Amino acid sequence: MSQIGVVGDEKTCRVRVECLGVDQPLPPNSFPSGFPSELASAAFVSCNEAAWSPALAARSVEWLSAHGYAVLGTEVWRAKGSSIQSLPYFQNVDRKVNEAWDSFVTRAATETLAYLRAFTPKFIEEGDVYVNVIWVSEKEFKGT
Repeated sequence: MSQIGVVGDEKTCRVRVECLGVDQPLPPNSFPSGFPSELASAAFVSCNEAAWSPALAARSVEWLSAHGYAVLGTEVWRAKGSSIQSLPYFQNVDRKVNEAWDSFVTRAATETLAYLRAFTPKFIEEGDVYVNVIWVSEKEFKGT
């Protein structure tokens, strides 16, 4: 599947959501406030989770980190018709005991970007893949 396109103008942004094979509005809280529109519109969205090409996933991780969001992990997807196939490439980052939030955010981004660089050759072998990025704010993390 190719990149998902935006339908409508900026105020009524709709992204094709691959969940049950229908177009649905992207929930307004799917991306953090101020998230770059070019990254949001390039996202492959499945059941309210976002994934990008590996290069754009790295840009998303950099933006999230710079804005105080911790990346908890990644999962690699391949689009298969109206569903996704999860490939066996996973990465996760756990917060250490007593680790300051800013330190966790920085370490999580560093580890995730290193993972993406290391696995780029595998992603190329797999073909048209998307990297699902799971992120969280400090407030959301404390609420878990």
